[in-house]
Amino acid sequence: MKSKTRILLIEDNHNILLVEKICLEASGFEVLEAEDGIQGLEMAINNQPDLILLDILIPKMNGYLVLEALQNNNAASNIPVLVTSAKAQAGDLKQAFAFNIQGYLIKPFTSQELLSRIHEILG
Repeated sequence: MKSKTRILLIEDNHNILLVEKICLEASGFEVLEAEDGIQGLEMAINNQPDLILLDILIPKMNGYLVLEALQNNNAASNIPVLVTSAKAQAGDLKQAFAFNIQGYLIKPFTSQELLSRIHEILG
């Protein structure tokens, strides 16, 4: 039996985290949670999720630093990342895509948009 697809949510806004978690679990995903960049990076390396949903504006280590650390870690460099952020300026997207992310979803977004992007990335 195939285990559930595991998604790591790195998000400091508790309400957004809760909504995303409910949406993903209702769709059959296993969800891991981290509320800051350091915790998220450790969880990514130790738990090897199938996908990471990463906010940019998070405490202790912002999303760009998390992306850089993931890219430089052999154990985590191949984990696909979907950035979920309210930062919508062209420079923000350019900076994130420089780290070879799989997508960038600008907040606010719908559950359908989130699930659609996840399914595109995971195949």
